[in-house]
Order: sequence, then C-alpha cells, then structure tokens
Amino acid sequence: MLLFRVGVYLLPLFISACSLPILHKPTQPETEQTQQKSPKTQQETTSSSVKTSISNVLVSKLDKQITLAKSQYSELNARSGSAPSMPSINKNDLTTQLAVTDAINNLQSYNSKVDTLLNAVDTRLDRRKKSGLPGDVIQIFVSKANVTLPNSSFKTQPVIGQWVRGESRTIRLKDSLLFDALHSEDLRITYSENYQLLVNHKVVSVIDPSINKSQASFKVDTPENGGSIAGSLDYRMVEGNR
Repeated sequence: MLLFRVGVYLLPLFISACSLPILHKPTQPETEQTQQKSPKTQQETTSSSVKTSISNVLVSKLDKQITLAKSQYSELNARSGSAPSMPSINKNDLTTQLAVTDAINNLQSYNSKVDTLLNAVDTRLDRRKKSGLPGDVIQIFVSKANVTLPNSSFKTQPVIGQWVRGESRTIRLKDSLLFDALHSEDLRITYSENYQLLVNHKVVSVIDPSINKSQASFKVDTPENGGSIAGSLDYRMVEGNR
C-alpha cells in the first residue's frame, strides 16, 4: 500500500517532465541563408570583373602604343634615314599588370622621343621649301606602272609631282582607262634626308645631288590587298623654290 502511494505521488512529476519542451539550435530559413550569402558572392564577382576589366584596358593600351611605335619608327626611318630602336617587348613575357604598365610607359617615352624627332624633320623640311640648297627639291615622274592584285591587274596613268628632301607623300595611281574609276592603288614616295628615294618604304635609288636627272625602276608590295606594283620613274633636280 505504501508503494502504491509513492507511485501516485511520483506519477505527476514524471508526466510534467515529459511535457517540458526540448530546446534545439534555431535553424535559419533557406531564403535567409541565401540572402546572407548573396552579397558576398556578388562582391567577389564584382571584384573579379573589375580586375579583368583593368587587365583588358591595359592590354588594349599596350597594343595601341605598339602600333604607334611601329608607325612612328617607319616614318622617321624613311624620312630621315635612321630612327632610334624600338623598345624590345615580348607580350608573352608580360604576366603581371605591373609589367604591362612598365611596357606602356617605355613605349610612351619612345613615341614621345620619336615625335620630337619628326617635328624636327618637319622644321627642316619647311626651311628647305623656302630656301632649298641644290638637291633639296626634286621632280618625280612616274611614267608607267603595272598593278597586279589577286583578282585583277591594270596599267596606270602617268603621275608627276615634286618632293622636298625629308618629305613623304602618297599619290594615287589610277587605271590608264579613264572610264574605269574602280581600279586605283596608293603609292607612297619618300625623298629622305640622306638622299634616298623610297617607294612604299623600299629604297629604289640613292640620289646624287650633282647629277641633274636620272631614272629608277621599282617593284614593291601594295599597302593592302596582297598585290604588287612594278614600274619606273624619272627624277630631276629642281633649282630654287618650288
């Protein structure tokens, strides 16, 4: 009987203990977790995108400076007879943005130097136009030329003009058939300061100022279209100002 009474007293306590809530670590809803992770992921993506963008900008700037350097070198070398060597740059060796930046700075310095030298050539050229010495001005007559292109060919009209020593100028060769305006090609003639005559940047003759007139043949590549231009030109000295 005593044991029964004790059991009666303990039963409510046992039931009460079983009814107590069990505490668990709260779990965030999936949507809330996604919202917390999203800003971090977006920040990392933006950072990566900015790095890529900067890299592309630098590479584009490098390419432009290389193209300009080649053009500047070619022009100065043709017009004056010499030009400073271009910076040696191998794009495959430029593995960091710092290396690319250094290369760009070197090219910019080079282009600035060559630009100064080209301006000096222009100054001397203007002086020769006003008061040229013997051999400073020549008259060039392109009597005939044959233009050969991958899909066509034609003979050109005669062209005549005058060049000052240090001057480079492009003329347009047109088809000898006057009614056919579709066929034409550029020809760049340069009379360099060291008395060389160049056609499309190729030396075709060295001019002796003491010889009044002479003739030269040429065969050069076209600037575009993968063709060639072959022909001859006559030149003579021009006395006094042109």
